[in-house]
Amino acid sequence: MSGKRLIITADDFGADSSVNRAVIKAHREGILTHASLMVDRPRAQEAVRLAKENPSLGVGLHVELCADNPGAWGRRYFFESEHRRRIEPEIRRQIEKFLASGLTPTHIDSHFHIHVHPVIFPILARLAREYKIPRTRLPGGEYFLCWRYSRERAVSRGVLAAGFFLLGRALRPFGRGLEIPKRCYGLLCSGLMKKDYVQWLIRNAPDGTAEIYLHPCDDPATRTGEFPTETHYSIDELEALLDGEVLRLIRNSVEG
Repeated sequence: MSGKRLIITADDFGADSSVNRAVIKAHREGILTHASLMVDRPRAQEAVRLAKENPSLGVGLHVELCADNPGAWGRRYFFESEHRRRIEPEIRRQIEKFLASGLTPTHIDSHFHIHVHPVIFPILARLAREYKIPRTRLPGGEYFLCWRYSRERAVSRGVLAAGFFLLGRALRPFGRGLEIPKRCYGLLCSGLMKKDYVQWLIRNAPDGTAEIYLHPCDDPATRTGEFPTETHYSIDELEALLDGEVLRLIRNSVEG
């Protein structure tokens, strides 16, 4: 038995019914262990009901601080005080809305990884400690596994990985008291976490705790080719979570 422990998360729970159905199917029939809930989305209450019907699914908060263009919003949070002032009240509001649903959060992360921002992460980590939310996410540790799997877009993926590595290294001390897995996979193939790549990650991930996150949905129109869909939701990612070889690898190589 190896020393691997994998946290398998679906992002954007509550975004729409096709995502919600995929999350529950992947948890009941596949390897999914957690989901990150968007509390303000139209199907959030449907997601809450489904989570309560499936209490073994760990559910956390997927904070939304921008609906699109995270680069532009990141600059605003740096340079515009009116936007910086809204960060803490908005995260607190979403945490309290989550708690009002009756669910107990297992983790907190964010849409577009906007929380991995020098202004935002210290606030989010402090609020996580205040509300006793035990875990958060800092993407990293994926580049060399991804590069060994495929050399496609190696430069652009390398730049993205380096940026998040440097951010994670600077921000991790602010996360004291929280569980932050050293490795988090999904950033470099977001929307393209197909079964062959998920199998590769499970086979080759080093010992220790790692998170793998995906964006599953059950809409056949989200079948992907070389590039992800606009939303990054994909039926391919649901199929990866249900894949028989992935299940076998999990059973044979992961603790618990």
